Amino acid sequence: MAAALRVLPTGNEEFDIKIGGGIPYPSLIVVEGEHGTGKTALSLLFLLGALRAGIASVVFNSEYKPMDYIVKAAASGFPLEDYYIRGLLRVFSIQYPGELTREAADMLASRLRVAIQRLSSRYGFFVIDSISYFGSVATPSLLNELVVALRDTASSGRGVVVTVHTNSLPAEVMRELAASADGYLRVTPAVIGGRRLKVLSVVKLRGAPPGIESTITFDVDPAFGIKLVPIMISQA
Repeated sequence: MAAALRVLPTGNEEFDIKIGGGIPYPSLIVVEGEHGTGKTALSLLFLLGALRAGIASVVFNSEYKPMDYIVKAAASGFPLEDYYIRGLLRVFSIQYPGELTREAADMLASRLRVAIQRLSSRYGFFVIDSISYFGSVATPSLLNELVVALRDTASSGRGVVVTVHTNSLPAEVMRELAASADGYLRVTPAVIGGRRLKVLSVVKLRGAPPGIESTITFDVDPAFGIKLVPIMISQA
């Protein structure tokens, strides 16, 4: 039986109000956007919400070693160290030590799929940041198998957040990922009033009440994490 859907607050009150109280849980949420548009910050926001709710979580990241990831998160306003020390959070690097050939990318896709399936018995929230690292090289059929595993993990009562760079996956894989997602969020850059900001478009969000904001303008502030920009500025 499918797990009952509930709203998981992110802990950012302003953001939660905009999207109807928080993100759906369990769910598969895809955050898509170009480089530097705040995809990682959003994944950290959702991760911190899960940890604050007592949900043991796992991160697979393609940029940093585990402790470097924790330090970078703190510098962006997302304190994870305490959860990491207490064992509520595990962080794995999916960087390949060498040229990322198709064979290496296929290995990463397959191992990630198996790791998530095995860890799902002990952990309730997963972040993959970013699938684009190997997804632009790996065999599409193996990527589709990974997408199915992510969908199954969410269906079995877990939360899964996947970040993906725009136009980085084969078209058929991206369609499958988008169709499988309970939440699809697209982030784009914008210059408003001379400020470089990020605009989040909620393409779909399962279980969200009517009247949620479909567009949210924000920035990443080291003191606050995700900081929403007032509507009067976003419309200027």
